[in-house]
Amino acid sequence: MNPNGKEKKVNQANLSALQQPLQPTLSPERLINLDEVEKQTGFKSSYIYSQIQLGKFPKPVKVGAASRWRESEVQSWIIKQINKGA
Repeated sequence: MNPNGKEKKVNQANLSALQQPLQPTLSPERLINLDEVEKQTGFKSSYIYSQIQLGKFPKPVKVGAASRWRESEVQSWIIKQINKGA
């Protein structure tokens, strides 16, 4: 019920939109370091690198001697994991 004491009707289109799997959003590409990948995924480097070896996690991009990940690929991986559990 809403504050006026009347029942609120659920808009069928809104309900359908809420039931759809999450989709990545487009934004300018960022390269993020391992610390940021760990923060975004909640996983430590050993797990991340093991998943890369298995082909289940995005490979890093080499920038000089440093490894960086495309944030969009990390976010897509996260969304894929969420949608697997849905």
